Amino acid sequence: MARINPEDAKARMITRGLWPISDFQNTQEKWLCVCMTCGDFVSPRYNNVINKGLGGCKACGTKRGADKLKLDPATAKERMIENGVWPITDFRKTLEPWLCICMSCGEPVSPTYANVVTRGQGGCRHCAVKARTIDPGEAKERMIERGVWPVAKFKNTSTSWPCVCMTCGRLVKPSYNSVVNKGNGACQPCGRGDVDPLKAKALMIAHGLWPITEFPGTSKLWLCVCLICGEFVRTRYGGIAYRGTRCKFCAGKAVNPEKAKANMIEKGYWPIADFPGTREGWLCICMECGTFNRPRYSSIVSDGQGGCSNCSTSGFREDKPGLIYLMIHSVRKAAKVGICNSDARRIEKHKRNGWVLYDTHLFDLGVYARAVEKMTVATWRARGEDWQEALLPGGEKYDGFTETVSLVRADGRLTCPDQLWDDVLNSIKKIGL
Repeated sequence: MARINPEDAKARMITRGLWPISDFQNTQEKWLCVCMTCGDFVSPRYNNVINKGLGGCKACGTKRGADKLKLDPATAKERMIENGVWPITDFRKTLEPWLCICMSCGEPVSPTYANVVTRGQGGCRHCAVKARTIDPGEAKERMIERGVWPVAKFKNTSTSWPCVCMTCGRLVKPSYNSVVNKGNGACQPCGRGDVDPLKAKALMIAHGLWPITEFPGTSKLWLCVCLICGEFVRTRYGGIAYRGTRCKFCAGKAVNPEKAKANMIEKGYWPIADFPGTREGWLCICMECGTFNRPRYSSIVSDGQGGCSNCSTSGFREDKPGLIYLMIHSVRKAAKVGICNSDARRIEKHKRNGWVLYDTHLFDLGVYARAVEKMTVATWRARGEDWQEALLPGGEKYDGFTETVSLVRADGRLTCPDQLWDDVLNSIKKIGL
């Protein structure tokens, strides 16, 4: 085969949108070039680009493929909803951030369609972090439910955790992952204990629980029906026999998800996410005005409190034009970020308390202002203890203290309000507004 003239090879690569910046070796060697479309350095092979007709720049190839993908906006929205995020802006492209509301936690997020639907990476970083993070107090409660009492601080899910078996009193060291996630017994001696299945069933019935499966052992979950409320429960023989554990529904520690949903609908809220528990915010749609809300089941059903802010005569409305503002208090040396509807008088209220308006930014919908406010405050708090809430000199709280930050740092330096307003503007860019 005749050798290719280096100048001819360079000319052909240029016609394919690649500008070689090193000497040509041969058709199979990687050739350092600059992509004439995006300006990135690439190292394709001459043979792949010229003879096989492959693109020389992966980044541009990915973008071209995405731009060719034409999706019906309605179909794209349906697929996003199927994956747990509810779009609140119009669909543009598969690789552009799309402002949505997470249907699990209710937080505003801006994932791309490609990440959520095509790659299946999930749309909410808040839920992803929460899934990987376990509160030490919650971890201890779950271990206690399994029959062991932790006597040391919780480290992580895979490290041995010193506990005392609540059945036999022995010191055991199971891992959280083994006991809670995998369902293994926490105490091996108790797990090997011989208990007559008939006596075990009789004892469970005496405590108001009717077993509907074979006896699994003293430390494993046993499926029963509560003879008082009729709910299915999974409990352990050890908990019933040695600690007098009750049905969690009768004890008020759990609510049947279907009954919880029916109760919320009776109160005018249509849940669009799984039941998170009685004290967690539950993403719902107000059946009166159709807006998103995150009321707590305990507040709405048990306490009869709470309501839809958009249906009330006062308060912030996410479906109306809203603005975000930054205010400075020279005496308290503090700054406050807040939101209000464009026709509200909340800023005037703050001014009467000594705050001075620094700047504002108007949005077509208040939901955008709320998303930017949350991201701005999260940015401040992520900087450490020096950026926590600013309280009154005596430590007293005041209206809107959770959205404030001190202008005085720990080393005595003053933070310029320009920097804080830049945080607001950067949050707007990150969300894609």
